[in-house]
Amino acid sequence: MQSSLEAKLDNSADLQRRLAYALQTKDGKWLFAPKKFCAYKDMIAKKYDDRRDGRRTEKQLQSWFTSVPQADHLNQELTEALTAFLAGYGKSPSTACRISVTSDFYQSQNNRSADDHVLTNLLIAVASRLSPEERVRLRAAL
Repeated sequence: MQSSLEAKLDNSADLQRRLAYALQTKDGKWLFAPKKFCAYKDMIAKKYDDRRDGRRTEKQLQSWFTSVPQADHLNQELTEALTAFLAGYGKSPSTACRISVTSDFYQSQNNRSADDHVLTNLLIAVASRLSPEERVRLRAAL
């Protein structure tokens, strides 16, 4: 998928607009692809076809991918990575951009960060009771 897609992305503004699915390589690099590259076996850029029913594609992908909520810290990481990637084409993500990752990856991230989530909620609860001056001090320390 990577080499065929990357080659086609260089010359296709249409494909550049459709990068909504993120996959992480073993070395931690994020790759982005349109949904039809992820949903159909052996999809290559020259076969990319908008005539396929997008609703069918979306339904198929829901069994493999999870949309990352905007409030999730992973969404910020992915948005930054997609922004950097698209900057190479002189583009930026749409304000309506929705990024998805494999469900297995998303679940592994949530399991790993469950303790962090609990601690963050505790910190928010404590910070909400601080005086404005102490909140400023806390923000400066973070």
